Amino acid sequence: MLRRRQTLLSGALSLMSGVGCPCVAGAKARRHNDIFGCMLADHEVQAFFNTAPETRMFITGDEPMIPRSGDKDFDLALAQTLVLISDLFQVTPGFAYYDDYDGLNAFATSRARLNGANGTVLFGQGMLARLRSGREDPDVSVAAVCAHEFGHIVQYRNRLTERLSAGQSTTKRAELQADFFAGYFAGARKRQKPSFPAAMFAVRLYDFGDNNINEPSYHGTPDERAAALMYGFQSSYRDGNSLSQAIDISTRYAMAL
Repeated sequence: MLRRRQTLLSGALSLMSGVGCPCVAGAKARRHNDIFGCMLADHEVQAFFNTAPETRMFITGDEPMIPRSGDKDFDLALAQTLVLISDLFQVTPGFAYYDDYDGLNAFATSRARLNGANGTVLFGQGMLARLRSGREDPDVSVAAVCAHEFGHIVQYRNRLTERLSAGQSTTKRAELQADFFAGYFAGARKRQKPSFPAAMFAVRLYDFGDNNINEPSYHGTPDERAAALMYGFQSSYRDGNSLSQAIDISTRYAMAL
């Protein structure tokens, strides 16, 4: 495991109303099949890599973001947040922005573009712009999406993806476990920073749920998404579970859905 410097952020993680786990439909022909949710199938990866020319791993928090957002303070804060998520989840994926012309999105893939990386997280430039245009904590809204996508990297590394998707017609199990992991990160931040707005975090995630139960990319109802988040939050904040314990708890939780 690569050594990381622990850098605490002064901001709190939150989500912006109207944006949760991306996976949003676009008007143009799409490169991604929604049956895979926020995860890219192997045969889809190259089409996204082609519009993500540069990739970085965030080990110290000092690495510059590529491409830069135009806001130096935002770039630094996000780089430091990625280090925090990476260290807590014990994964080190590559991270890159890509052109999400066919639908605002962010994705995780097990495919690595850099030696030593645990897969790759791709963040759409359009999604970045949309999140950063919000009035309420836009920078940490970006971090919220990253926490969910890094949760998928945890699934890849621990070989959970196939188990969660076996016999399923939607991505619900995998996505709700990723919500659990995002909550686990939120709980860890609350322990570090008591002023972290956990209640607002849960309310926002609740707003991102839907009742499209027959859609392949279905992530769960508002109640299910909020419940998964809060279960993950309590796992770290109240119970102090280790990552391995959280993985076991969340897997049993997701498999029972």
